[in-house]
Amino acid sequence: MKRGIFYSIILTFLLSMTPFVFAQKEWVTVSESQWQASFSDVFFVDAQHGWIVGSNSTILNTTDGGKTWNPQPNQPLPFTIELKKVRFITAKIGWAVGENGTVLKTVDGGQQWNKLSTNTLVALLGVSFVDELHGWACGDGGFIMHTKDGGASWAQQFIDTNNTIEGVHFVTPEVGWAAGGGGTLLHTIDGGNTWEFQTSATVNTLDAISMFDNTTGWAVGAGGAVVATADGKNWEVQQSNVPNSNGMPEPIWDVHFADENVGIAAAEFGVILSTKDGGKTWKFFKDRLVAARLQGVHMISPTEGWIVGDKATILHTTDGGTTWDIVSNANELRAVHFFDDTLGWAVGLAGSVLHTNDGGKTWKSQNSGDVFELFGVGFVNAKKGYIVGSNAALLETLDGGKTWKSVSDPGDEGHGTAKRIKFVGETISWKGAMACYAMSFGTPTHAWAVGEVGKVMRTNDGGETWVGVNIDTGFTGAGFNNLFGVHFMDEKNGWIVGFGGMIAKTTDGGETWKIIMGYAELQDVYAINSQTAWAAGNQGTIMVTTDGGETWRDQTVPTEENLNAILFVTEKTGWAVGDKGTILHTTDGGVTWLKFSSPTLNNLRDIIKTSNGTLWIVGDSTTILRY
Repeated sequence: MKRGIFYSIILTFLLSMTPFVFAQKEWVTVSESQWQASFSDVFFVDAQHGWIVGSNSTILNTTDGGKTWNPQPNQPLPFTIELKKVRFITAKIGWAVGENGTVLKTVDGGQQWNKLSTNTLVALLGVSFVDELHGWACGDGGFIMHTKDGGASWAQQFIDTNNTIEGVHFVTPEVGWAAGGGGTLLHTIDGGNTWEFQTSATVNTLDAISMFDNTTGWAVGAGGAVVATADGKNWEVQQSNVPNSNGMPEPIWDVHFADENVGIAAAEFGVILSTKDGGKTWKFFKDRLVAARLQGVHMISPTEGWIVGDKATILHTTDGGTTWDIVSNANELRAVHFFDDTLGWAVGLAGSVLHTNDGGKTWKSQNSGDVFELFGVGFVNAKKGYIVGSNAALLETLDGGKTWKSVSDPGDEGHGTAKRIKFVGETISWKGAMACYAMSFGTPTHAWAVGEVGKVMRTNDGGETWVGVNIDTGFTGAGFNNLFGVHFMDEKNGWIVGFGGMIAKTTDGGETWKIIMGYAELQDVYAINSQTAWAAGNQGTIMVTTDGGETWRDQTVPTEENLNAILFVTEKTGWAVGDKGTILHTTDGGVTWLKFSSPTLNNLRDIIKTSNGTLWIVGDSTTILRY
């Protein structure tokens, strides 16, 4: 009897300890954007009550002046569309319009939104209401419709153009304007029964119109166009002075004025314009907080304003646009690098750079000075680092990322204008203008970058000079494949993978290369020693070699999701990450791969290990995970 009691006690103790003994270490979310959407418009009916709309049927609301933003309605909408514009006339009554002829209405501040019958599938791009009854919506193909009963019924108003009508603004039930493609400007004084053309003084598409009253207004659009009227009839061009980030003036997507003098305009690549003299002079905010398309702007007062845009961007100013706070922004991260256990950088699309100096506890934005895609990052020392990306980007910092400057010239196709980058020879000289998709430091002074149509370049002097390398001297055709992954173990031994299952290996620092072609598109490669390496790619592909690349074997993987990065911390323990939050783990060199619990459904793009053994993953929507 006593023995039975004793065994019962032991069994109870062991069972109670089981969760602790077998508890699995988990990936922890350090960062992730709260919203998975691009925002199209923002509107405040007063200083406290505001709304934001965007993709994925997103509607956000604040009742405390933007301190907090909450999704609406209480129950998710039963359809997924992009909402383009939102307008309220009181804190309770408002409308939102979007794709497929969608008009939503709320009478309770957005707790519930009802879809109204419009009898059209036209993409609606603009909306204007002057009271609870009279409203207008506009869209593709010269479309304008009108309601006299708050949206219960709608009637199309006919205009003599097929140009898309991008924006509409009424100041009374009778007086309004519409703007659109080809510099179209229309005016009505009878509620839209008849519309007359006005000369806009531009042929550029006008994407938005904002009337302060029945005489004063502005319209903005493609090519940095700004036109203004002081009498409601005649329009004159104003010089926007937008920068030319891609060789052409940035398009301006929206404009709003707090009074006759103070206005803000939102443009492409994170450009913000402001004026304090009614548009006679426009100045752009030089420090681009984000490089996303900014699509909606609303000024509550001459000092306070809001801007929203792609990648869940929300910006706020309380000093008339002199300074801006980033309330929200979803960085699409593509690569991460830690120089040591405390200093780390992550880079991604739209020129985004995030930096940590406390071991990843906090991440802060750095201004890369670039507005395009950034795909790779590495550091020579704590201060000197490099970033590669699209449009031939090669960025350098000498102060830990406080400032980044371009080393490259996108227009240099072997002409020698990029003094520190040399692509010599007819077969590769033009590749200097191509994108780089990945970077690897074999040593602090030896680094490699690979990319578009077989672009390969290296540095042997810590980034002071970069030299183009032809890896396909045998003309196998692999030299024109896009290259997505590179890993150098040291200054001599390295691997490159890419399109068409191409795998290239060098054991002499890139003087010679052995190339094989496979079948699946490979995204990343990692070698644990000179003989053993793994490659990962699309449709759940993982391959391994244990003989220095002479032969490769497929490994069985429990997913068909694209795998974007692979890492081994020992010959047995490895990780692979990919789309839809996929995390795979092996403890036997890949003989068996198992799905590992993931805290996100966002696409994961890169995985690295710091010197203290901490693992980091980065991905879409500012996803940063730690293990």
